[in-house]
Amino acid sequence: MSESTDQYALPADFSDRVFGVLLAAADGAAHARDAQEPGETETLALYLLDGLLEALEWAHDGVASDEAACMWLAALRWYKLVNKSFPEGAPEPQPRWIDEAFAGAPALAPGDSQNLLALDNRDMASVGRPLFPQADTTGVLTRAAFVALLPRVNEATTAKIATDAAALTHGAPSAHRAAGAAALVVRAALESGTGSVDRWAALVQEFAIEEPAHDEAEATEADTDASDTDEQRTDETPGREPENTAGAGLFRAVGYVRNALAHTEPKAAYDALFEALGEEPDVETAAFATTLLAAVQGTDAVAHRPASEIDPILDAMHERWMALTAGQ
Repeated sequence: MSESTDQYALPADFSDRVFGVLLAAADGAAHARDAQEPGETETLALYLLDGLLEALEWAHDGVASDEAACMWLAALRWYKLVNKSFPEGAPEPQPRWIDEAFAGAPALAPGDSQNLLALDNRDMASVGRPLFPQADTTGVLTRAAFVALLPRVNEATTAKIATDAAALTHGAPSAHRAAGAAALVVRAALESGTGSVDRWAALVQEFAIEEPAHDEAEATEADTDASDTDEQRTDETPGREPENTAGAGLFRAVGYVRNALAHTEPKAAYDALFEALGEEPDVETAAFATTLLAAVQGTDAVAHRPASEIDPILDAMHERWMALTAGQ
């Protein structure tokens, strides 16, 4: 992350948008769980962000560090928060401020079960060494939104860190691509607000879609199907939907948020988003979609939200994150 330079200008309201994303992850997840809080979805993402924060702290002190390893150690501390002990044989990292902040917290509402399954190992998973090569769920999306909060790095760095964060628990390349795309969509929203909306579909299609190998006859049939789909397409479906789970969740979330932004009043946009998500939405998809809305609208997107048990921790994370990144 030493590449950071002043060439990456931040919007004047960047701090408000960052705080909005943090609040929105908790709110979107709780809303999808019918107000149950706190939950695994948002707390794991918050811990992984603290891992990235630790890597930044080391860099600020002139010490090189591995961002992926810092996030893994943070994920192990989150595992301990949930299960009251570290995985057998795994490293036992020293506690940080966030561990003290969550001390005594109630049992967390369940999230993507793949996260705990994958972290219950002594070894760190990575893109090159996946522990669960077929794992592909929406659990990679919310953490990707938080990775997008890292300012003044190029898009390739954003996508790589999001991919590394996904690979800690999900081994499928399709999930990695979806995480990279999710981070880039939120990054674009943070930088340009509604001016980025037209770019979202292209980012999803470019990064989250893998063209399957097929022969000429299959290609002709696929093109015909795609043409039929184009005729039926609505504003909710910006391009061809990925076949993998994480990519499909990202695709739908982006479409729902884009449509919701037709409402200029933030509460109306929020209500439209959750109407599109349905009565029992996937928690991870809902949390990610709400963060994307907040990346555009800042804290206004969730200004109506009720107070949350983890608000003081979100406040502290925002303060620590901006103190370290605002002057990069």
